[in-house]
Amino acid sequence: MEVEARFWAKVAVRSDPVDCWEWLASRGESGYGRLRFNGKEVKAHRYAYELLVGPIPEGLDLDHLCRNRGCVNPRHLEPVTR
Repeated sequence: MEVEARFWAKVAVRSDPVDCWEWLASRGESGYGRLRFNGKEVKAHRYAYELLVGPIPEGLDLDHLCRNRGCVNPRHLEPVTR
């Protein structure tokens, strides 16, 4: 199964775009979702953002505006300086 299909199988996408899309699979100690991609562990919210929005600008981190580390809704993610 391709990575994108595996990813979506592990996300609870809500019909209302303002709701969080909860990551249903493995999470790290910090609460962020994670998946394996090309033999490396990737944070699920970063994968979602790059898949649906585009590359994360160099030197920036993604901030969860909703404060839910398990959320992968790109509308809730904002590139910010550390």
